[in-house]
Amino acid sequence: MSGNWLHNIKHVTPGEPVQAGVVNRPDRTLEERTEYLKDRLDASAVGQAIFDHNATIATDVLPGHPVFWNYTTHRYEKALAAIEVDQTTSMFVVLPSSDCVGMCLRKRSATLGDIVLHGIVDMPDLANAIATPIAPGRYYLSAVEPGKLTKQRPAITVSVCHVQGPKDTCSDVPRVVVMPATRDFLEEHIHYRFDLYARPASDITTLVAPGGTHIVEDANVALQGWLPAGHTSFNGKAPAGAVFGYNMTTHTALANVWPPLPVQSVAMLWDKGIARVGATEIPLGSNGLAVCDLNGIWWMSNCYGDAPWPATYDSTVVVESTNAVPPECPREEAMRVVVVYLRMLIGNDRSMVTSLKPGVDSPVVITNCDGIPATIDHPMTGDLDLNLNLQLEAGESVGGQAIKAIVHNGRRLKKGWIAEGAFTLSEHLTIKGSRDEPRYLTSAELDALGYLPAPNAARTLAASKPLQQGVLQIDYTDTLVEREISPQIIRLSDTVERLYMDIPYIGLPTGQESLLRVRLNVPSANLGSGLKMKVRVQLFSRGGTPTVEATVSPLYMTYRILPMPTTLTGRKQLITTETDPDVGFWPSAGLELLIDTAAQIESDEFDVDLGDTVLVTIGRGVENSAMPEVGILRITGVVSASE
Repeated sequence: MSGNWLHNIKHVTPGEPVQAGVVNRPDRTLEERTEYLKDRLDASAVGQAIFDHNATIATDVLPGHPVFWNYTTHRYEKALAAIEVDQTTSMFVVLPSSDCVGMCLRKRSATLGDIVLHGIVDMPDLANAIATPIAPGRYYLSAVEPGKLTKQRPAITVSVCHVQGPKDTCSDVPRVVVMPATRDFLEEHIHYRFDLYARPASDITTLVAPGGTHIVEDANVALQGWLPAGHTSFNGKAPAGAVFGYNMTTHTALANVWPPLPVQSVAMLWDKGIARVGATEIPLGSNGLAVCDLNGIWWMSNCYGDAPWPATYDSTVVVESTNAVPPECPREEAMRVVVVYLRMLIGNDRSMVTSLKPGVDSPVVITNCDGIPATIDHPMTGDLDLNLNLQLEAGESVGGQAIKAIVHNGRRLKKGWIAEGAFTLSEHLTIKGSRDEPRYLTSAELDALGYLPAPNAARTLAASKPLQQGVLQIDYTDTLVEREISPQIIRLSDTVERLYMDIPYIGLPTGQESLLRVRLNVPSANLGSGLKMKVRVQLFSRGGTPTVEATVSPLYMTYRILPMPTTLTGRKQLITTETDPDVGFWPSAGLELLIDTAAQIESDEFDVDLGDTVLVTIGRGVENSAMPEVGILRITGVVSASE
């Protein structure tokens, strides 16, 4: 495509050098003018398209964009389907951006371009206006983003073009029929006509004698037809004087496009199916036979023969289908009740919000610009403010679940477990919460924790403990009763490791001296002060006859304590001497045991400190070589604290 029309042809002047760039200058100008003329002729050939060439455009207008003429800025700008409310008349008015006049075919500069006003053109840059994959068919002006087209017909309907697709298999450039709609879309509407169900919504037939009144007995909201106007499904919306209401929930096609807009456009026709006279128009209004309003269709009379079903209607009569051709004469008749109306395509409750009201017990507060709140009975229209009023209920909620997350794109709340509080059943732990008023566990909470019913002692104890809540302070008190320290064996002298009845033990044999030396490491922290230690030994005698009493020769015990050095400079001299052998470990006369029967003995207590290394020796002399072998099963050091 050539550029703009060049008005001047620069010829070769005397004195200019004979070069290709100079000699060919007028030829190039003539060539560009010729191409420009051809483009203009091609565009206007056979009335193919109407253009506004070299038109002033906004800098953000791109090829493919639908445009409107902004008479204030004197240029084409991106079009947008939009309306606003006239504050004087409170009516909808069309914004100038909705008056799409064409599409930009190409840009010649940042502010100049060719606008297709009407016709068929190849538009290679149509993707600038259509975000989705381009498909053949009608496209409408977007009501969301300026300069865009949409295939889905919006409520504010402005038809812009029809995309035909490439003209042949050799091209991938879409052909577009540009034909912007010039009709005011606020006047567009659709006509509807529905045949209503001429029957009561009940399975029970109540025959009425002439002069009587019609009723709907045992009304069923699941059935098609008419219900009593006071039926609960209408939520009290029936107008004064109404006796029947149309069950619109079973007539989906009608319910989806009700109410009429404007509601005054509705008309009702009634063909009683008598004398073949056809339908007559029903007088509407509170003084007429029917009322059509935003909430539904209402019948105002229950007189005999004046109800919206035949006076002789019988629900028990089944009309069987037949393939036989009905007789031409006389023509069959049936009662028909018909409603006809129109709906505007813009400004109805299917295309925009017409009013707002809060739900029952809803925290949402809707007010108008004057601060007057909407209620369930009085919804608000016009410019509205939407607020959320969350108020705390008096008292506290008991339980360990709380709202923890917002899921599903912010539309739902998700709850989960948290710590409701803490309590302790141990005398070594104390918990103190920042909440002053204590709360005790309920029976349901105790059941959830797995406590048995009373008089279970654990349940009773848990129920008596206050539940600490808030910021918790947890303290641990180690009330040491005794703590066993496992030994490390460092020396065996003339002792044996045996396996007797699959029981491993260390034996002090008969008739010889033997000893066992172990090391006990006192922990260096968390034991308190004033520590005492005693050595606890489990042993048995072996030999002779089981269950026969035997006397075991006395064992002796000595110990040596190596204090813990505190630092590298706080060195401690190694202790090289043992304590007095008479440490109160064994009666001097020996101990009588049953053969193959374990017993437990303990030494006297002696003082130790944190971090001490205690070397303990347990030995046996040869006072009585005939006494049985002594087997040692277990040696432990038992530490206790006095403070």
